Amino acid sequence: MIGRKTAMRAAALMALLALVGAACSKKSTTTGQKTVKLAFVGALTGANAQLVLPGQNGAKLAIDQANSGKFGTLPVKIQLVGEDTQGSGTVIPPIATKVAQDQSFVGVIGPNFSGESLAGGPTFDQGGIPFVTASATKTAINQNHWTHWFRANANDDEQGPAGGDYIAKILKPNCAFVTSDDSPYGTALAGIVQTTITNDGGQVTAQINAVQTQGGNVHPTNFDLIVGKISDSGCKAVFYGGYDAEAGLLRTAMTAAGLSDVTLVGGDGIEDTTYASEAKADGEGTVATCPCVDITKSTSSGASTFVSDYKAKYGQGPGIYSAEYYDVARLYINAFKAGKTTRAAITSYLASVHYDGLTKSYSFQSNHELETSDVKIYYWKDQSSNFAFLGLSTDVLGSA
Repeated sequence: MIGRKTAMRAAALMALLALVGAACSKKSTTTGQKTVKLAFVGALTGANAQLVLPGQNGAKLAIDQANSGKFGTLPVKIQLVGEDTQGSGTVIPPIATKVAQDQSFVGVIGPNFSGESLAGGPTFDQGGIPFVTASATKTAINQNHWTHWFRANANDDEQGPAGGDYIAKILKPNCAFVTSDDSPYGTALAGIVQTTITNDGGQVTAQINAVQTQGGNVHPTNFDLIVGKISDSGCKAVFYGGYDAEAGLLRTAMTAAGLSDVTLVGGDGIEDTTYASEAKADGEGTVATCPCVDITKSTSSGASTFVSDYKAKYGQGPGIYSAEYYDVARLYINAFKAGKTTRAAITSYLASVHYDGLTKSYSFQSNHELETSDVKIYYWKDQSSNFAFLGLSTDVLGSA
């Protein structure tokens, strides 16, 4: 009887020790891989959120796949933290300060818009944290000469001519009316389009900075004044530099004023579901330029798998900049895989990177703009309240 009890006690002790050992082992595994944070910075709410949320979804898909081991063993676990700027240059400063001062953040994906990039960029750069945008296009951002900033998309000096050339060489109107909102993005893009049309030999009437949004904080609904000026010009094409929330209402107002035969052209700021849903049938034929590809039609390696994975995760297909921000997340993931887990090391890694992504190749010039050979601009056209992919701008213009 005593021997049996002793044996039972010994067995119980061994079982306890095994449990303790397993717990210690689990703790060691968990604590051995530190967590690093990436901030996804952009308009996660507000009138222009539909230009940003698809990109956030793309980045989150890449991060989730990385944490699950899809891209091999990583020395860190990655946490993607959404930071909502509402697309406003007045909202981002405290967000930038918070992220820059929190050393658990080692990188930023974004900011998504040009105005917020200009407002938050100084803080990010002074904090030594790399920040990579795939959608902010104002060319003058690069004039800040920030060490830790990278643009993984075309700028307005590259996108603007595509818009102007489409009007002058494809539409060939009697004249073009060029207008914009008051955002850094919209005014800069419209100015370049105006210059391009003029250089192409076209006639232009311009009213840039006409739609007042006060830095994205106000969204006007009455466009009678600018529509009246468009009507008075007699021009059969209009370029609008600005965002979808206003562009859709502008298009509807133009049609209501008897301008249904006037074609509206815009930049990437209008190429999403918000424009189509606001303009409805009035938007038919609207053309948008965008440094964003239709990944569902891409033949690049991994594109079809990305589309399937995206649909499985979100219950819908990828949207504007989904694949581009997936690529940006992969740049960070590849840096981590290479053992670059500090802010300074990641910046150095990005400065010399060459990565063939889903949407394009990524290599950066000394000013941290994409190499010219990596830049691509595409045309999209509103057909039945959905933007249909027309193709690479050079191909479309070449066939004209």
